[in-house]
Amino acid sequence: MESNSAIKNKYLEEKQQLFAFSIVIPSHNRKEQLSRALGYVAALNYPAEFLEVVVMLDGCTDGSAQMLKELAETFPFKLSWVEQKQGGPSAARNAGVLKAANEYILFLDDDVMCTSNLVQEHYQSHLAHPDTVVVGTMSKPEDSRGPVWVRWEEALLERQYQDIIRGRYKFTARQFYTGNCSLKREWIIKAGMFDETFKRYEDVELAYRLAQLNLTFEFNPAAIGYHYPKRSFKSWVNMHYLYGRYAVKIDRDKGSLDMINITKTEFQDRNKITQLLAGLLLNHKTLQTIFVYTFMRLAQLAGALKQDRVASQLLSSVANVLYWQGFNDELNLNSKATPNFL
Repeated sequence: MESNSAIKNKYLEEKQQLFAFSIVIPSHNRKEQLSRALGYVAALNYPAEFLEVVVMLDGCTDGSAQMLKELAETFPFKLSWVEQKQGGPSAARNAGVLKAANEYILFLDDDVMCTSNLVQEHYQSHLAHPDTVVVGTMSKPEDSRGPVWVRWEEALLERQYQDIIRGRYKFTARQFYTGNCSLKREWIIKAGMFDETFKRYEDVELAYRLAQLNLTFEFNPAAIGYHYPKRSFKSWVNMHYLYGRYAVKIDRDKGSLDMINITKTEFQDRNKITQLLAGLLLNHKTLQTIFVYTFMRLAQLAGALKQDRVASQLLSSVANVLYWQGFNDELNLNSKATPNFL
């Protein structure tokens, strides 16, 4: 394996081929994580003169700006930051794109710690496939053991990665996420930027518009970022409910994506237990709340007993019920009744 210095020397000899990247990192009151993430960016083996880092401080009140001011001169790359009123990830990323100066944008979340060759891998993918949006991993770190619902997310994502690597399905706009991805700045602008009204699925919604520009999507499993999420169970519950709502909004508000029919068809392909639970609990909010928190406690117990498969099945049931409730609520948003889509 080549050393970092050998890789740098090879790149310096081929400067005429290198692309300049603007690494855009949105952050909201996570000063310590942000500082750590920037430390990993500083260790990249991609030449620093071809990098800039743009940090968007989205309503930060924790001293993040002062921290950046103190650290700026210690980094090998150009660092800039913008403080703005809290507007959410879409607004922060849009502002970062406008601030960025380089040809390629590489989005990183502030809780993703990049490996030293992450930018190199993005570069190699773009070099080989010029009209491609590139997505790297958000892998589970060996030193991280979050709550059972976070571990469920990590395991689910890893299974998806393996399915893609083994060719079981193709990486498309629907699998796109912005925690570790890169694309040309001009493509984002041409597609119309992130829709700031979307509080979930904003990355997938943008990806569909990028696909309409005849761009393709590539998953590069060697562009590794290690993800350190901090998510409460309440946040996890809300996330899956909103995923269901925004699956409808993408179709209804954006048109011609057929997400509603695709999602309904997928429901019919779910296992019978999932269909039964969704049918029993849909629109029964009190029963649903009892179910969600009971299954969460059972999943915690199963996790403590090292019964990860049982914990995963319990949480998958919860996630599905929440998703379909959100889907149903948004589908019938303007209805006086509360019809059941099943």
